[in-house]
Amino acid sequence: MIRLAALVLALSVLAGAAAAEGPALPKEFVRLRDVAPTIRQDMRYAGAFNFTGAKVPGYRAAECILWRPAAEALARAQERLKAEGYLLKVYDCYRPVQAVRAFAAWSRGAGGDAMKPVFYPGFDKSRLFALGYIASKSHHSLGIAVDLGLVAASDADLPTPAAAGACDGPFAERAKESTLDFGTAFDCFSTKSTTRNGSISKEAWANRDRLARALTAEGFRNYPKEWWHFDYARGAVPTRPRDFPVE
Repeated sequence: MIRLAALVLALSVLAGAAAAEGPALPKEFVRLRDVAPTIRQDMRYAGAFNFTGAKVPGYRAAECILWRPAAEALARAQERLKAEGYLLKVYDCYRPVQAVRAFAAWSRGAGGDAMKPVFYPGFDKSRLFALGYIASKSHHSLGIAVDLGLVAASDADLPTPAAAGACDGPFAERAKESTLDFGTAFDCFSTKSTTRNGSISKEAWANRDRLARALTAEGFRNYPKEWWHFDYARGAVPTRPRDFPVE
């Protein structure tokens, strides 16, 4: 009886610990903080500071979830960068299909322009789909895509901005995401966000290159229109979009 009681107690403790960590995920998906806890997170679509101006459907928590091999590759990239005095900072990871559909509907709908001066100052939102900034399908829904930047390891973690100037304007006026300049803020729908844009500063170019080199070495491939977007592409990767909530 004593052994049985001890076993029941142990199982209840384990169950409580699992619940505290969050709902169970589909097989092969993990929470990034469980694999690489030193990677910083500012999950934008779980709040209102994003191009839509509202919390995005499917994001119940500010949590980065990824296909396990992609998460493990990010952890290795983090170790490379830590040796140079930098850390990764993620803004979006796995994205439910319902969120992808919500973005497409937003881009085609009327209104919803409150964040235009910040995130897409040079375009009408009706053009974002045609320009390739918003799509009907996303590798994020496979768990292999990640949006991220770099921060100096010695810097304090910055909170999600509450307001900002134009994302492609002067560094001092953009969203405060890092002390490092990347030429634009994250999620900036602007030609300056093109990874190889020639109009950005040498410092911004060097920071983009540092980020790309660390991720490319671990099997990621950059989306050329967005310096912050990388897809894990080493070996066989998932092909079925998923729609479980981020929580």
